[in-house]
Amino acid sequence: MSDTSSTSSTSAPAHSNEAATDLLLQDIQAEDAQRRRQRRLLWGIVIIPMLLAIVYYALLADSRYVSQAQVAVRQTNGQASQDVPGLAMLLTGGNSTSREETLYLREYIRSQDMLDALNAQLHWTAHFSGRWRDPLYWLSDNATTEDQLAFYQRLVNARFDEETGLLTITVEALDPEFAQSSLAFILKTSEAFVNELSHRMAREQVKFAEDELAQAQRDYETRRDVILQFQRQNQFLDATEAAKNRATIIGELESHLVTAHAELKALRARLTPNAPAVRSKETEIRALEQQLAVENKRLLSDQGENKLNVVAAQFRKLEVDGKIAEETYKLAVVALQNARIESSKKIRSLVTVVSPNLPDEALYPRRVYNLFTLLIVLLLVYGITRFIIASIEDHRD
Repeated sequence: MSDTSSTSSTSAPAHSNEAATDLLLQDIQAEDAQRRRQRRLLWGIVIIPMLLAIVYYALLADSRYVSQAQVAVRQTNGQASQDVPGLAMLLTGGNSTSREETLYLREYIRSQDMLDALNAQLHWTAHFSGRWRDPLYWLSDNATTEDQLAFYQRLVNARFDEETGLLTITVEALDPEFAQSSLAFILKTSEAFVNELSHRMAREQVKFAEDELAQAQRDYETRRDVILQFQRQNQFLDATEAAKNRATIIGELESHLVTAHAELKALRARLTPNAPAVRSKETEIRALEQQLAVENKRLLSDQGENKLNVVAAQFRKLEVDGKIAEETYKLAVVALQNARIESSKKIRSLVTVVSPNLPDEALYPRRVYNLFTLLIVLLLVYGITRFIIASIEDHRD
C-alpha cells in the first residue's frame, strides 16, 4: 500500500508541469502567429505600397511643367475704352466683369473644341501619346475621343474666382516651352471666342431689331392705306374737322333762325298777316328750319355709316391707330440704329492680367510631399485595420 501511494504522489506534479509547458508553448505560438499576421499586414498595407510609390516617383514619374495665366472678361462701353491698357482698365473698375461670359469661357477652354484646336495647331495629344514610362499619365496612340478629352481635362484647368472675377488657367506639359505655347494659344483662341460670342449676340440683336422694324413698317403702311381708303369712301380729308365745321354751320343757322323769328314778330306787330313782308319772312324761317333739320340729320345719328358723327368717330379711331403705328415705326428705326452701333463695337474684351509664364522647374509631381502624405495615410489605414482586427478577436474570445 505504501508503494502505491508514493507513486501517485510523484506523478501528479509531473502532469501539472507538462500542462503548464503546453500552455506556455501555445501562448508563444499564438504570439508568433499574431506577430506574423501583423508583419504581413504591415507589409501589405504600408511597406509594399510605399516601395511601389518610391519606385514610381524615383524611376517612372515624368516631370510636368506648369504654365499659368489669369484673364478676365470685361464689358466695354465704347471705342475709347478699347485704347486703355488691360491692367489699367481692370483697376479702374469702370467696366463690370461679365460673369456669365467668363463661365462660358471656362467651359469652352475645357471643351472638345479647344482640344481640337490645340491638336490642329500644336499636335497637343501627340505630345503625350506613346509615352510608356509614366503609367498614370500615359495616353494611348489609339485613344478614343472621350479618353483624349478626359486626359486633356486632367492637365488643363480653369478656375473662376467669384470675388475678383478672374479666371486662372493652368496647363501642364512635359516640356516648359510646350506648356507656355499651349497656354498662349488657348488665350488667343479664347479671345476670338469672346469676340465672336459678343458679336454673335450683337448680330442677334440687330436681326431682332430688323424684324421688328419690318413688322412695324408693314403695320404703319396698312394703317395708312386704311385711312386713305376711308377718306376716299367718305369724301372727307378729316372727318373730325368736317364735323366741327358742320357744327359751326348749324350754330349759324340756329342764330339766323332766332333772328328771323324775332323779325317776324316785329313785322306781325306792325303789318297784317297777309302782308308781303310777313309772308317773305315766314318763307325764310321755313327755309332755315328745313336746312337746320337737314344739317342736324347729317351731323347726329345713332346709326348709319353716312352720318357725320359716326364717320368722325370711325375716323378718329383709325387716326389713333395710325399714330400708334407711326410711333412704333419711329421707335423701331431708332432701335435698329442703336443695335447697329452696338454691333460695331467690341462689346466684350478678354483682358490678360497675368501672361503665360515659362516655368523654370517642374512643379509636378511633388515627390517628397506625395510620399510623405502617402506614408501618413498608409499608417492611418494600418492602425485602423489593426484596431478592427483586435476588436474582432476580442469578441471572438
